[in-house]
Amino acid sequence: MIFRHSLRFRIVISFCLFGAVLGAVFATAVYFSLDLIDDNLVDTRLAQEIEYLSDQYRNKIESPIPTSPHIIAYLGTDSMPPHTKKMVREITEGFHEIHFGKEEYHIAVKTLPVLNEPLYLLYEVSALEFTEKRKLMITTVLVAGVILLIGLGLWIGLVTSRRVIAPVVQLAEQVNQSGPDNLPTDISKNFYADEVGVLARALEQSMQRVKTLIEREKQFNRDASHELRTPVTVVKGALELLQKKPVSHETSVSRPLKRIERAVIDMENIIESLLYLAREEASDDATQTCAVVPTAKEAIEQLRQIFEGKPVDIEYHVYGDPILHAPPPIVKMVIINLVQNAFHSTAQGKITVQICNDRITVSDTGAGIDTQELEKITQPHVRGNNSTGFGLGLAIVKKLCHRFSWRLEINSKLGLGTNVDLIFQTVKE
Repeated sequence: MIFRHSLRFRIVISFCLFGAVLGAVFATAVYFSLDLIDDNLVDTRLAQEIEYLSDQYRNKIESPIPTSPHIIAYLGTDSMPPHTKKMVREITEGFHEIHFGKEEYHIAVKTLPVLNEPLYLLYEVSALEFTEKRKLMITTVLVAGVILLIGLGLWIGLVTSRRVIAPVVQLAEQVNQSGPDNLPTDISKNFYADEVGVLARALEQSMQRVKTLIEREKQFNRDASHELRTPVTVVKGALELLQKKPVSHETSVSRPLKRIERAVIDMENIIESLLYLAREEASDDATQTCAVVPTAKEAIEQLRQIFEGKPVDIEYHVYGDPILHAPPPIVKMVIINLVQNAFHSTAQGKITVQICNDRITVSDTGAGIDTQELEKITQPHVRGNNSTGFGLGLAIVKKLCHRFSWRLEINSKLGLGTNVDLIFQTVKE
């Protein structure tokens, strides 16, 4: 399982993002709040100074001096230096913040009833405002706080996620430890009636249905092994007795007998293949080996006799001696299905079977398969327009290839025939 896709990772990331967003919002609020507080303190100081000077003027004290050395008081504009006059030329009564060159001033203007001219108070705050060094220090502290919150979110996420997903992990372990023969049907009793408990009950119900289906399939396999094979064996035995009769050599009788024999072989192959695929993978499949050359020769000779009257020649070439990890009956079924499918697809012409060290190649000179049909030819009951088969051969071969990790490659063109490669891994000596 990729960690970034895990539930625990998502919980941890959520806590980290929450910490990052919370820290960033808090740091931004603190940074701008400090600036606002600084301005508010200065304006409050100016307001206090105005009240103080107003009292001084009401008490007939001429030219009172501000209590702060950073504040300069002017009564009217006549006594102001030229640059100060220029700075306060357009301001009205109230509190103002003005930047003049590299200097910054907070200015308070108020008209006193006892005087004919307005009172100006100038508070130079350049030395009191945030300097670049102070801003860097504050920014560093705030960034460190954000990183601390992210780290705290990471730690809380790791601790919390372990506890949050513990029931899910426990449920996954119970499901992973189950198999077709030991499906758990009482896993919900180990969980509370929460979301995980609902999921556990749903899995429990699904496993109960799966268990029922598996038992039904096993019962079918047991019944089919006898009920399907017995009538085929009876028909095959009766066919052999009929073929020994002198009358069987007559054309009017021999042809129907050949068709019956071909149908019996088809039924045997289909039954054996389907029953094998219906079973769980046998434990001794990996230990059984099969020599491909004699198995293929036996299968081809069997089919050569069945299709004896058909105007199709079959050539058999051996270029290697592969040995496969598979039961011999299964290898024979695969070869019979491939060659038989070629017979069904070829009205007349030639079929070539080649045995190499890494593959079996079956090619024919039949009508071929259309490109659109070729994409779905390995699906059950799908066959070419010129085929006379049941549409099960390649589907069965495809499933057996999946079982034994073989690869099936089919190349075909209309009018040029079909080429089928069964590619496999041989037993290493």
